[in-house]
Amino acid sequence: MYSFKSRVRYSEVEENGNLTVSAIMRYMADCAMFDSIAIDYDLDRLNEQNMGWYITEWQVRINKRPVLGQDIVINTWAYKFRGMMGFRNFDIETEDGEKLVEADSMWIFMDLKQLKPINVPDDMSAGFVSETPINRKWLPRKIPKSYEIEAKQDIKDIDFTFKVRQMHIDTNHHMNNSRYIEAVTECLDDDSKVSYIRASYKQVAYKGDIINVSAADIDNGVQAVLYNDDTEFAVVEFYFDLDKIEGIE
Repeated sequence: MYSFKSRVRYSEVEENGNLTVSAIMRYMADCAMFDSIAIDYDLDRLNEQNMGWYITEWQVRINKRPVLGQDIVINTWAYKFRGMMGFRNFDIETEDGEKLVEADSMWIFMDLKQLKPINVPDDMSAGFVSETPINRKWLPRKIPKSYEIEAKQDIKDIDFTFKVRQMHIDTNHHMNNSRYIEAVTECLDDDSKVSYIRASYKQVAYKGDIINVSAADIDNGVQAVLYNDDTEFAVVEFYFDLDKIEGIE
């Protein structure tokens, strides 16, 4: 397990003083990168070897939203590797161990020059050390699009459109995974209502790409698809009440 401590900053909270969805996602991504650095796979080494991780699935359970000024601990650990794939858990907790956020994720290891999956190096998987996964039942990884979303996508009923800009790009030279989720929060009145996130990534977006966002209400939440005329980039779901989500524990 890799851990680091932080304190919720003013720049990371929304209008009610709660840590934003975007900041939650970034804390977890930071922790995964720090874990990689700790086993001697820092950014320079990854770049020299044209290697990197693409995330394909996120599930994030927000038990209690961290708030401005709160001291928190961010943890991550790998729990399985299979060929080109890696599976990783995260949590964000208080200093006395209360689990505020828990997450499950699936990643694909990539040759960034040839843009194709490659097997995880043996020394990397050994360095991360597979540990026991979080003992929770998550929703299925595959997200079936609702009828409403498919209909909106078919007729291009678009809630808003944005252009991928430099501020969206990460060290893999494409739009960072948290930015897709951040975009969907624009379809909400208040992102502090979100208690569960499920995201599935289809294709990566690059600087200059135009992305349409179409969102529709689902039971206890919102579902959105990010796409353009040629590509479907991601499907994202936000749920509001944990007690009303069937199929999780």
